[in-house]
Amino acid sequence: MKVLVTGGAGFIGSALVRQFIGETDATIINLDKLTYAGNLESLGDVVHHPRHIFHQVDICDSATLERVFREHQPEAVTPRNL
Repeated sequence: MKVLVTGGAGFIGSALVRQFIGETDATIINLDKLTYAGNLESLGDVVHHPRHIFHQVDICDSATLERVFREHQPEAVTPRNL
């Protein structure tokens, strides 16, 4: 399964990404703009995990978002604010 997580480098999003990687066999497509609240260091060792794919994306950029959806075809999407 492929799961797209928005805000995945923030406090809550990174915890969700780490949980998905640690407890499931899902591939995580992690989108984050990396502003003041997003930091790849929040992901710890998961940032280099083979089932973790990171894209620095502003979710308001519809063209880039469409490209990511076409490229990865996620089966589930998590909301930015859980």
